[in-house]
Amino acid sequence: MQPFNIKTNNLNIHGLKTGCGDEIVIALHGWLDNSSSFVPMLVNAQPEQTWYCVDFAGHGFSSWRSDDAHYYFVDYIDDVYQLINALGVKKVHLVGHSMGAMVAGLFASCFNSYVKSVTFIEGIGCITTPSESVCEQLKSAVLNRSRLKSKKPRIYKSKELIYEARSLTTDLNNELIALLMDRNIKSVSGGFKLTTDPKLKNHSGFRFDEAQCIGAIKDLSAPCQLILGNEGYSFVKQNLAKYVSYYNNLNVIHVDGGHHCHMQSSELCFEHINAFMVQSGAC
Repeated sequence: MQPFNIKTNNLNIHGLKTGCGDEIVIALHGWLDNSSSFVPMLVNAQPEQTWYCVDFAGHGFSSWRSDDAHYYFVDYIDDVYQLINALGVKKVHLVGHSMGAMVAGLFASCFNSYVKSVTFIEGIGCITTPSESVCEQLKSAVLNRSRLKSKKPRIYKSKELIYEARSLTTDLNNELIALLMDRNIKSVSGGFKLTTDPKLKNHSGFRFDEAQCIGAIKDLSAPCQLILGNEGYSFVKQNLAKYVSYYNNLNVIHVDGGHHCHMQSSELCFEHINAFMVQSGAC
């Protein structure tokens, strides 16, 4: 895979690219991950496809948002829009994992004419806040911003200590943790630190409510499929049960693995994604 860098919205968006075909696939990773999460899967990439695996703003090698900006979910929709236009392509396939799956779905709802197909991996719908909790959500976000401002970035004495910290929140093996986290780490005086923007851990100041999420899903006309890990996150399955009836013929696939099943069952996940793009008449 080759690195790429495209400037959009005063951001340098970095990522990994493979292939040289006319079929363009944009791959969107999960929260606090990066483009390397798609590397195991793309060993099997087809020559007629070109995959752009993106580091979202604040992740991996991509720029952080400015000091006075925060990471609103809806801004990632604009980032994807700017990226597609910068690439100069008219239609793309979207593949998203976790947060990236939610971004892919909302983008496809807003810009149907840009999207040939959408594959969700361990993520569907949106994370919502009940309308009666809007003020509490915003208050929590403001207070959390103040707390984070006073924190100094942690310096780790070795990469292994970062791997160990990540192992506490994932079921990935050590090899896959290292592959994923190496793109989120840089060497500094005294050791290593994360390249991810600390502001990514701020509480969301605003989220859609359930009715808004349903309204967005109903506007999604592109063919969609969802890949679920047999040991994936329960909230994804809960969202599926809540929203499945609002999708137009959503295809659901189960594979072995946890929340990062596309890294654990990479070959099978790629087969399902590629077959779905062909089946939907997109390739």
